[in-house]
Amino acid sequence: MTSKSDSWRAQVRRCIVSSDDLPLSSRTKRALAPVIEKYPMRLPPHLAQLIDWNDPRCPIKRQVLPSLNELHDAGCADPLDEERFSVAPGVIRRFDDRLLALVHHTCPILCRHCNRKRTWLAPFVPAGTQDIAKALSKSSHIKEVILSGGEPLLLSNKSLDSLLCAARSKPGVQVLRIHSRAPMSLPSRITPALVRMLKRHDPLWFVTHFNTHKEMSAQSRRALAILRSAGIPVLNQAVLLRGVNDSTRALAALGRALVSAGVKPYYLFQLDMATGTTHFQVPLRRGLEIVSRLQRNHSGLLVPRYMADLPGRGGKVELSPEIIVKWTDKGAILRGADGKDLLYEDKFKHK
Repeated sequence: MTSKSDSWRAQVRRCIVSSDDLPLSSRTKRALAPVIEKYPMRLPPHLAQLIDWNDPRCPIKRQVLPSLNELHDAGCADPLDEERFSVAPGVIRRFDDRLLALVHHTCPILCRHCNRKRTWLAPFVPAGTQDIAKALSKSSHIKEVILSGGEPLLLSNKSLDSLLCAARSKPGVQVLRIHSRAPMSLPSRITPALVRMLKRHDPLWFVTHFNTHKEMSAQSRRALAILRSAGIPVLNQAVLLRGVNDSTRALAALGRALVSAGVKPYYLFQLDMATGTTHFQVPLRRGLEIVSRLQRNHSGLLVPRYMADLPGRGGKVELSPEIIVKWTDKGAILRGADGKDLLYEDKFKHK
């Protein structure tokens, strides 16, 4: 039986939000103060215990610990152009057949590479049941509705159930998706009661987000097993991150950890160039080389599709020599799903 102190709500209440609560030197804490003032910090106790605080290269620490680089990184506040394609509060339609509903404004973990970093100090109004139903009533050809955030699983089971019912309110919606980092950041949230509710909305796909095999704790494995035991398919979307998983060895280890937990590595995204995140960028040529070696040397089960998400209706494009129109001194010209060409700029020289 889960003790009260280990419940997911207790974990959320105990999230670390100050560098004073981290095993860092006084000098480091002082240096990080202006970063945290601009880009807050939040770290669940479960995840803090997985960090090797003595290893400067710890891939979990690099994702969650503020960095001075964040104050100097260029980029775009809204790199996917989501706000322009908002059709209702918290509801975005960038693709003809899908609606994205941002149903919670925050997360138990603030990942330093987050592509919605703009919302940390200016939270958006999350989508409610009426917003989703209204957006569906005004939209044709919608086949999928995706609940994301923030972290959608910070909502109660009852609230999630209502949102999923609203997402099914229009005939023609065939598939629901939940995008969540909870199996990694807040695994105690994945309970039998939650999964029984989710199962009532079948077909429903659960898409999670692990970036390194070191995030796959015993608690995470149990959470994923609970989802899978109900027949809910689980996919993983990762982001290729400099100093975190930018090697064939790291991606192979991540793939093995996922597959052994019954999760398919689905997408590996090239970094969305949000302001305050670009120090995580892996040059595109290097990313292509890493994924090519992964394909050649490892089981296909371990290999995700290597993708870029382009602004607006440029959409998700699989990165391959065919999608690259040409290389330039600044980066690569990519052709979007809408037929338009876009410069994906490399901030770091390829080596």
